[in-house]
Amino acid sequence: MLIYLFRNEATDNLALTIDVTGQNIPPITPSTDWLFVEAIDTVRFPATWDPSDFRCLLRRLRVDGFYLFGADVKDPKNLPADWARLQRQ
Repeated sequence: MLIYLFRNEATDNLALTIDVTGQNIPPITPSTDWLFVEAIDTVRFPATWDPSDFRCLLRRLRVDGFYLFGADVKDPKNLPADWARLQRQ
């Protein structure tokens, strides 16, 4: 399975998606511009990665089609219901 990493041009926000175009990633703000960074082949994870660490993430991608992280969301009501994000620690 290929997943695609995008970043918001104006922030450090990142998103993973199963859509190569990134069209399914919701905007964080009206001016959000998602830029493609790289494609990741989940079958060929680097040896230093443990695929079991990514099971939850891959499930979310299959359900929602995208996953936001590092997202600074001011008003989550503007995003689709049940959108996924990982809070900054």
